Amino acid sequence: MASKHNILRTMSDADIRRLAVAVAFLFAMIGPLTLLMDDTIIAASWLRLLVMTVVSGAFSASIILAKGNPFKLLGSVLIYICITLLLAFVRFEALEPDVPAVEVKPGVPFALSREQLADLNVKRTMFGMTAILCLTVGYALFVRVISRENKRRAAVEAEMKLAQRIHASLLPKGTYTGGGCEAGGISVPATEVGGDFFDVVRLGPASVLVVAADASGHGTGAGVLSAMTKSALLQEARHTHTPAALLTNVNRTLFAVTERNMFITCAAVLVDTAAKRAEVVTAGHPPVLVRRQGGRIEEVRIPGVALGIAPETEYRSAFVSLEDADAIFLFTDGAVECRNSSGEEFGPERLRVMLATLPLAEAGAMSVSAVEQVRTFAGKSEIQDDITIVCVKVNV
Repeated sequence: MASKHNILRTMSDADIRRLAVAVAFLFAMIGPLTLLMDDTIIAASWLRLLVMTVVSGAFSASIILAKGNPFKLLGSVLIYICITLLLAFVRFEALEPDVPAVEVKPGVPFALSREQLADLNVKRTMFGMTAILCLTVGYALFVRVISRENKRRAAVEAEMKLAQRIHASLLPKGTYTGGGCEAGGISVPATEVGGDFFDVVRLGPASVLVVAADASGHGTGAGVLSAMTKSALLQEARHTHTPAALLTNVNRTLFAVTERNMFITCAAVLVDTAAKRAEVVTAGHPPVLVRRQGGRIEEVRIPGVALGIAPETEYRSAFVSLEDADAIFLFTDGAVECRNSSGEEFGPERLRVMLATLPLAEAGAMSVSAVEQVRTFAGKSEIQDDITIVCVKVNV
Protein backbone atom coordinates (compact mmCIF):
# COMPACT_ATOMS: atom_id res chain seq x y z
CA MET A 1 0.00 0.00 0.00
CA ALA A 2 1.63 3.27 -1.07
CA SER A 3 0.04 5.37 1.63
CA LYS A 4 1.45 3.11 4.27
CA HIS A 5 4.99 4.15 3.39
CA ASN A 6 4.28 7.90 3.05
CA ILE A 7 6.31 9.61 5.78
CA LEU A 8 3.75 12.44 5.96
CA ARG A 9 1.12 9.92 7.09
CA THR A 10 3.11 9.20 10.24
CA MET A 11 3.94 12.80 11.18
CA SER A 12 1.81 14.90 13.51
CA ASP A 13 -0.14 17.83 12.04
CA ALA A 14 2.09 20.27 13.94
CA ASP A 15 5.27 18.74 12.48
CA ILE A 16 3.77 18.74 9.00
CA ARG A 17 3.06 22.47 9.35
CA ARG A 18 6.64 23.05 10.52
CA LEU A 19 7.94 21.07 7.56
CA ALA A 20 5.73 23.06 5.19
CA VAL A 21 7.17 26.33 6.54
CA ALA A 22 10.72 25.01 6.14
CA VAL A 23 10.09 23.90 2.56
CA ALA A 24 8.36 27.21 1.82
CA PHE A 25 11.51 29.14 2.79
CA LEU A 26 13.75 26.75 0.84
CA PHE A 27 11.77 27.12 -2.37
CA ALA A 28 10.99 30.80 -1.84
CA MET A 29 14.55 31.53 -2.94
CA ILE A 30 13.49 30.58 -6.47
CA GLY A 31 11.86 34.02 -6.72
CA PRO A 32 14.99 36.15 -6.21
CA LEU A 33 17.20 33.64 -8.06
CA THR A 34 14.94 33.83 -11.10
CA LEU A 35 15.23 37.62 -11.17
CA LEU A 36 19.01 37.46 -10.62
CA MET A 37 19.43 35.32 -13.74
CA ASP A 38 17.23 37.61 -15.82
CA ASP A 39 18.85 40.22 -18.09
CA THR A 40 16.01 42.57 -17.19
CA ILE A 41 16.92 42.73 -13.49
CA ILE A 42 17.61 46.48 -13.80
CA ALA A 43 13.92 47.00 -14.56
CA ALA A 44 12.64 44.49 -11.98
CA SER A 45 10.57 45.90 -9.14
CA TRP A 46 10.69 45.01 -5.46
CA LEU A 47 7.01 44.17 -5.66
CA ARG A 48 7.74 41.55 -8.33
CA LEU A 49 10.43 40.10 -6.06
CA LEU A 50 7.99 39.88 -3.16
CA VAL A 51 5.24 38.24 -5.22
CA MET A 52 7.53 35.68 -6.87
CA THR A 53 9.10 34.79 -3.52
CA VAL A 54 5.75 34.34 -1.77
CA VAL A 55 4.20 32.36 -4.65
CA SER A 56 7.20 30.01 -4.90
CA GLY A 57 7.18 29.35 -1.17
CA ALA A 58 3.41 28.99 -0.89
CA PHE A 59 3.22 26.51 -3.76
CA SER A 60 5.94 24.26 -2.29
CA ALA A 61 4.31 24.43 1.15
CA SER A 62 0.94 23.43 -0.31
CA ILE A 63 2.55 20.28 -1.74
CA ILE A 64 3.64 19.25 1.76
CA LEU A 65 0.28 20.12 3.33
CA ALA A 66 -1.49 17.98 0.72
CA LYS A 67 0.02 14.89 2.44
CA GLY A 68 0.06 13.00 -0.84
CA ASN A 69 -3.66 13.50 -1.48
CA PRO A 70 -3.94 13.50 -5.31
CA PHE A 71 -6.93 15.86 -5.36
CA LYS A 72 -5.22 18.40 -3.10
CA LEU A 73 -2.02 18.12 -5.18
CA LEU A 74 -3.96 18.71 -8.39
CA GLY A 75 -5.69 21.69 -6.81
CA SER A 76 -2.34 23.20 -5.77
CA VAL A 77 -0.92 22.77 -9.27
CA LEU A 78 -3.97 24.32 -10.93
CA ILE A 79 -3.92 27.30 -8.56
CA TYR A 80 -0.19 27.78 -9.20
CA ILE A 81 -0.71 27.69 -12.97
CA CYS A 82 -3.52 30.25 -12.75
CA ILE A 83 -1.43 32.59 -10.59
CA THR A 84 1.55 32.23 -12.96
CA LEU A 85 -0.59 33.10 -15.98
CA LEU A 86 -2.08 36.05 -14.14
CA LEU A 87 1.31 37.41 -13.10
CA ALA A 88 2.50 37.27 -16.70
CA PHE A 89 0.11 40.11 -17.51
CA VAL A 90 0.79 42.24 -14.42
CA ARG A 91 3.25 45.13 -14.87
CA PHE A 92 4.62 45.52 -11.37
CA GLU A 93 7.19 48.05 -12.53
CA ALA A 94 4.41 50.47 -13.47
CA LEU A 95 3.26 50.42 -9.84
CA GLU A 96 6.63 51.66 -8.58
CA PRO A 97 7.68 55.14 -9.81
CA ASP A 98 11.31 54.61 -8.72
CA VAL A 99 11.96 51.78 -11.17
CA PRO A 100 14.40 52.99 -13.87
CA ALA A 101 12.73 53.71 -17.19
CA VAL A 102 15.13 51.65 -19.27
CA GLU A 103 14.12 49.80 -22.37
CA VAL A 104 15.65 46.40 -21.85
CA LYS A 105 15.60 43.62 -24.39
CA PRO A 106 16.94 40.22 -23.32
CA GLY A 107 20.29 39.44 -24.99
CA VAL A 108 20.75 43.00 -26.31
CA PRO A 109 23.54 45.10 -24.71
CA PHE A 110 22.44 48.40 -23.22
CA ALA A 111 24.22 51.32 -21.58
CA LEU A 112 23.55 52.33 -17.97
CA SER A 113 24.16 55.58 -16.25
CA ARG A 114 26.24 55.70 -13.05
CA GLU A 115 23.05 55.90 -10.97
CA GLN A 116 21.43 53.01 -12.82
CA LEU A 117 24.56 50.88 -12.42
CA ALA A 118 24.57 51.57 -8.69
CA ASP A 119 20.90 50.63 -8.50
CA LEU A 120 21.62 47.42 -10.43
CA ASN A 121 24.36 46.43 -7.98
CA VAL A 122 22.08 47.14 -5.03
CA LYS A 123 19.37 44.99 -6.55
CA ARG A 124 21.75 42.14 -7.24
CA THR A 125 23.03 42.29 -3.69
CA MET A 126 19.58 42.51 -2.12
CA PHE A 127 18.08 39.82 -4.35
CA GLY A 128 21.04 37.54 -3.62
CA MET A 129 20.82 38.22 0.13
CA THR A 130 17.08 37.48 0.01
CA ALA A 131 17.77 34.12 -1.64
CA ILE A 132 20.48 33.30 0.92
CA LEU A 133 18.18 34.31 3.79
CA CYS A 134 15.39 32.07 2.50
CA LEU A 135 17.82 29.18 2.06
CA THR A 136 19.34 29.62 5.53
CA VAL A 137 16.03 29.92 7.38
CA GLY A 138 14.49 27.06 5.40
CA TYR A 139 17.47 24.78 5.98
CA ALA A 140 17.53 25.53 9.71
CA LEU A 141 13.82 24.81 10.06
CA PHE A 142 14.12 21.69 7.92
CA VAL A 143 16.94 20.30 10.08
CA ARG A 144 14.92 21.00 13.21
CA VAL A 145 11.83 19.23 11.87
CA ILE A 146 13.82 16.21 10.69
CA SER A 147 15.63 16.00 14.04
CA ARG A 148 12.30 16.00 15.87
CA GLU A 149 10.95 13.34 13.53
CA ASN A 150 14.06 11.16 13.96
CA LYS A 151 13.74 11.37 17.75
CA ARG A 152 10.06 10.49 17.54
CA ARG A 153 10.75 7.56 15.24
CA ALA A 154 13.54 6.32 17.51
CA ALA A 155 11.16 6.40 20.48
CA VAL A 156 8.44 4.60 18.50
CA GLU A 157 10.95 2.00 17.29
CA ALA A 158 12.15 1.38 20.85
CA GLU A 159 8.55 1.02 22.01
CA MET A 160 7.81 -1.31 19.10
CA LYS A 161 10.79 -3.54 19.85
CA LEU A 162 9.73 -3.77 23.48
CA ALA A 163 6.19 -4.66 22.43
CA GLN A 164 7.56 -7.28 20.02
CA ARG A 165 9.58 -8.88 22.80
CA ILE A 166 6.54 -8.89 25.06
CA HIS A 167 4.39 -10.47 22.34
CA ALA A 168 7.05 -13.07 21.57
CA SER A 169 7.04 -14.04 25.24
CA LEU A 170 3.30 -14.78 24.99
CA LEU A 171 3.90 -17.64 22.56
CA PRO A 172 5.11 -21.04 23.84
CA LYS A 173 8.34 -22.35 22.36
CA GLY A 174 8.30 -25.64 20.49
CA THR A 175 5.71 -28.40 20.78
CA TYR A 176 4.21 -29.48 24.09
CA THR A 177 4.26 -33.24 24.62
CA GLY A 178 2.74 -35.01 27.60
CA GLY A 179 -0.40 -36.49 29.09
CA GLY A 180 -1.28 -38.38 25.93
CA CYS A 181 -1.28 -35.43 23.54
CA GLU A 182 0.87 -33.01 21.57
CA ALA A 183 0.15 -29.30 21.20
CA GLY A 184 1.89 -26.68 19.09
CA GLY A 185 1.08 -23.66 17.01
CA ILE A 186 2.30 -20.64 15.11
CA SER A 187 1.24 -16.98 15.03
CA VAL A 188 2.17 -14.70 12.13
CA PRO A 189 1.54 -10.98 12.85
CA ALA A 190 0.18 -8.70 10.14
CA THR A 191 2.01 -5.71 11.67
CA GLU A 192 5.19 -5.30 13.69
CA VAL A 193 3.30 -6.26 16.86
CA GLY A 194 0.70 -9.01 16.73
CA GLY A 195 -2.61 -9.06 18.57
CA ASP A 196 -3.00 -12.84 18.42
CA PHE A 197 -1.58 -15.26 20.94
CA PHE A 198 -1.96 -18.87 22.01
CA ASP A 199 -0.84 -20.86 25.00
CA VAL A 200 -0.62 -24.42 26.26
CA VAL A 201 -0.98 -24.97 30.02
CA ARG A 202 -0.65 -28.35 31.73
CA LEU A 203 -3.31 -28.64 34.45
CA GLY A 204 -2.79 -32.27 35.44
CA PRO A 205 -1.11 -35.55 34.45
CA ALA A 206 -3.64 -36.13 31.67
CA SER A 207 -5.21 -32.68 31.18
CA VAL A 208 -3.98 -29.77 29.07
CA LEU A 209 -5.57 -26.36 28.52
CA VAL A 210 -5.06 -24.88 25.05
CA VAL A 211 -6.05 -21.27 24.34
CA ALA A 212 -6.07 -19.12 21.19
CA ALA A 213 -7.05 -15.44 21.30
CA ASP A 214 -7.34 -12.46 18.97
CA ALA A 215 -7.24 -8.91 20.38
CA SER A 216 -9.16 -6.12 18.68
CA GLY A 217 -7.11 -3.77 16.54
CA HIS A 218 -3.47 -4.05 15.53
CA GLY A 219 -0.09 -2.91 16.73
CA THR A 220 1.06 -2.04 20.22
CA GLY A 221 -2.42 -1.63 21.71
CA ALA A 222 -3.50 -5.10 20.60
CA GLY A 223 -0.22 -6.56 21.86
CA VAL A 224 -0.69 -5.01 25.30
CA LEU A 225 -4.26 -6.35 25.49
CA SER A 226 -3.00 -9.82 24.58
CA ALA A 227 -0.39 -9.63 27.34
CA MET A 228 -3.03 -8.58 29.88
CA THR A 229 -5.32 -11.42 28.80
CA LYS A 230 -2.63 -14.08 29.04
CA SER A 231 -1.64 -12.85 32.50
CA ALA A 232 -5.28 -13.05 33.63
CA LEU A 233 -5.68 -16.52 32.09
CA LEU A 234 -2.61 -17.91 33.84
CA GLN A 235 -3.70 -16.38 37.14
CA GLU A 236 -7.18 -17.88 36.90
CA ALA A 237 -5.92 -21.26 35.65
CA ARG A 238 -4.21 -21.83 39.02
CA HIS A 239 -7.52 -22.37 40.77
CA THR A 240 -10.11 -22.64 37.98
CA HIS A 241 -9.99 -25.91 36.05
CA THR A 242 -12.95 -25.60 33.69
CA PRO A 243 -12.71 -23.48 30.53
CA ALA A 244 -16.18 -21.99 31.02
CA ALA A 245 -15.42 -20.71 34.53
CA LEU A 246 -11.98 -19.61 33.39
CA LEU A 247 -13.28 -17.37 30.59
CA THR A 248 -16.12 -16.08 32.78
CA ASN A 249 -13.66 -14.85 35.42
CA VAL A 250 -11.16 -13.47 32.89
CA ASN A 251 -13.98 -11.61 31.15
CA ARG A 252 -14.89 -9.79 34.37
CA THR A 253 -11.26 -8.92 35.02
CA LEU A 254 -10.72 -7.49 31.53
CA PHE A 255 -13.93 -5.49 31.66
CA ALA A 256 -12.74 -3.85 34.87
CA VAL A 257 -9.28 -2.85 33.59
CA THR A 258 -9.71 -2.10 29.87
CA GLU A 259 -11.35 0.67 27.86
CA ARG A 260 -14.81 0.02 26.42
CA ASN A 261 -13.60 -0.14 22.83
CA MET A 262 -11.11 -2.90 23.66
CA PHE A 263 -12.03 -6.58 23.56
CA ILE A 264 -10.50 -9.94 22.71
CA THR A 265 -12.01 -13.07 21.21
CA CYS A 266 -10.92 -16.39 22.64
CA ALA A 267 -11.26 -20.15 22.25
CA ALA A 268 -10.29 -22.47 25.11
CA VAL A 269 -10.07 -26.25 24.95
CA LEU A 270 -9.42 -28.50 27.94
CA VAL A 271 -8.12 -31.84 26.67
CA ASP A 272 -8.55 -34.71 29.13
CA THR A 273 -6.95 -37.80 27.65
CA ALA A 274 -7.82 -39.94 30.68
CA ALA A 275 -11.53 -39.26 30.13
CA LYS A 276 -11.02 -39.25 26.33
CA ARG A 277 -12.87 -36.00 25.88
CA ALA A 278 -12.35 -32.28 25.28
CA GLU A 279 -14.25 -29.38 26.83
CA VAL A 280 -14.61 -26.46 24.42
CA VAL A 281 -15.56 -22.81 25.07
CA THR A 282 -15.58 -19.93 22.58
CA ALA A 283 -15.98 -16.22 23.30
CA GLY A 284 -16.81 -14.41 20.07
CA HIS A 285 -14.19 -16.60 18.39
CA PRO A 286 -14.18 -18.76 15.24
CA PRO A 287 -15.21 -22.38 15.85
CA VAL A 288 -12.86 -25.11 17.04
CA LEU A 289 -12.37 -27.81 14.40
CA VAL A 290 -11.90 -31.48 15.27
CA ARG A 291 -10.38 -33.73 12.62
CA ARG A 292 -11.33 -37.36 12.99
CA GLN A 293 -9.55 -40.34 11.50
CA GLY A 294 -10.20 -40.40 7.78
CA GLY A 295 -10.24 -36.60 7.54
CA ARG A 296 -13.79 -35.87 8.66
CA ILE A 297 -14.04 -32.37 10.17
CA GLU A 298 -16.40 -31.52 13.04
CA GLU A 299 -17.12 -27.93 14.01
CA VAL A 300 -17.56 -26.95 17.65
CA ARG A 301 -18.70 -23.46 18.60
CA ILE A 302 -20.73 -22.18 21.53
CA PRO A 303 -22.24 -18.70 21.08
CA GLY A 304 -20.66 -16.14 23.41
CA VAL A 305 -19.54 -12.51 23.26
CA ALA A 306 -15.88 -11.54 23.18
CA LEU A 307 -14.03 -11.01 26.46
CA GLY A 308 -14.13 -7.52 27.97
CA ILE A 309 -17.53 -6.45 26.63
CA ALA A 310 -20.24 -7.69 29.01
CA PRO A 311 -19.14 -8.46 32.60
CA GLU A 312 -22.29 -10.45 33.43
CA THR A 313 -21.67 -13.05 30.70
CA GLU A 314 -21.59 -16.68 31.85
CA TYR A 315 -19.81 -18.85 29.31
CA ARG A 316 -20.92 -22.43 28.57
CA SER A 317 -18.97 -25.50 27.51
CA ALA A 318 -19.46 -28.17 24.86
CA PHE A 319 -17.96 -31.64 25.26
CA VAL A 320 -16.36 -33.64 22.48
CA SER A 321 -15.31 -37.28 22.69
CA LEU A 322 -11.76 -38.06 21.60
CA GLU A 323 -10.14 -41.02 19.93
CA ASP A 324 -6.57 -41.88 19.09
CA ALA A 325 -5.08 -39.78 16.23
CA ASP A 326 -7.81 -37.12 16.45
CA ALA A 327 -6.56 -33.57 15.92
CA ILE A 328 -8.07 -30.39 17.34
CA PHE A 329 -7.45 -27.07 15.56
CA LEU A 330 -7.86 -23.60 17.05
CA PHE A 331 -7.41 -20.61 14.75
CA THR A 332 -8.06 -16.87 14.50
CA ASP A 333 -10.13 -15.14 11.84
CA GLY A 334 -7.00 -13.98 10.02
CA ALA A 335 -6.67 -17.54 8.68
CA VAL A 336 -10.06 -17.45 6.92
CA GLU A 337 -10.16 -13.74 6.02
CA CYS A 338 -6.78 -13.75 4.25
CA ARG A 339 -7.17 -12.61 0.62
CA ASN A 340 -5.17 -13.17 -2.55
CA SER A 341 -4.33 -10.63 -5.25
CA SER A 342 -7.77 -11.14 -6.83
CA GLY A 343 -9.50 -10.21 -3.60
CA GLU A 344 -10.70 -13.78 -3.06
CA GLU A 345 -10.97 -14.81 0.59
CA PHE A 346 -9.40 -18.03 1.85
CA GLY A 347 -12.69 -18.74 3.61
CA PRO A 348 -13.84 -21.30 6.20
CA GLU A 349 -14.64 -24.01 3.66
CA ARG A 350 -11.18 -23.89 2.10
CA LEU A 351 -9.70 -24.03 5.61
CA ARG A 352 -11.76 -27.14 6.45
CA VAL A 353 -10.66 -28.90 3.27
CA MET A 354 -7.04 -27.95 3.88
CA LEU A 355 -7.07 -29.24 7.48
CA ALA A 356 -8.85 -32.43 6.43
CA THR A 357 -6.07 -33.28 3.99
CA LEU A 358 -3.16 -32.03 6.08
CA PRO A 359 -0.49 -34.76 6.34
CA LEU A 360 -0.23 -36.28 9.81
CA ALA A 361 2.90 -35.04 11.59
CA GLU A 362 4.02 -33.45 14.85
CA ALA A 363 1.39 -30.99 16.13
CA GLY A 364 3.66 -27.97 15.74
CA ALA A 365 4.68 -29.02 12.23
CA MET A 366 1.03 -29.44 11.22
CA SER A 367 0.27 -25.90 12.39
CA VAL A 368 3.22 -24.48 10.47
CA SER A 369 2.19 -26.38 7.33
CA ALA A 370 -1.37 -25.05 7.61
CA VAL A 371 -0.23 -21.42 7.95
CA GLU A 372 2.18 -21.84 5.02
CA GLN A 373 -0.70 -22.98 2.81
CA VAL A 374 -2.74 -19.92 3.82
CA ARG A 375 0.17 -17.62 3.02
CA THR A 376 0.79 -19.41 -0.28
CA PHE A 377 -2.84 -18.70 -1.18
CA ALA A 378 -2.32 -15.00 -0.38
CA GLY A 379 0.73 -14.86 -2.63
CA LYS A 380 2.24 -11.40 -2.73
CA SER A 381 -0.83 -9.78 -1.20
CA GLU A 382 -0.24 -8.00 2.08
CA ILE A 383 -1.63 -9.83 5.11
CA GLN A 384 -4.29 -7.63 6.71
CA ASP A 385 -4.77 -9.57 9.95
CA ASP A 386 -2.69 -11.81 12.20
CA ILE A 387 -2.82 -15.52 11.32
CA THR A 388 -2.72 -18.05 14.15
CA ILE A 389 -3.31 -21.81 13.96
CA VAL A 390 -2.85 -24.21 16.88
CA CYS A 391 -2.99 -28.00 16.62
CA VAL A 392 -3.60 -30.51 19.42
CA LYS A 393 -2.94 -34.11 18.40
CA VAL A 394 -4.41 -36.81 20.61
CA ASN A 395 -2.56 -40.03 21.43
CA VAL A 396 -4.85 -42.13 23.65
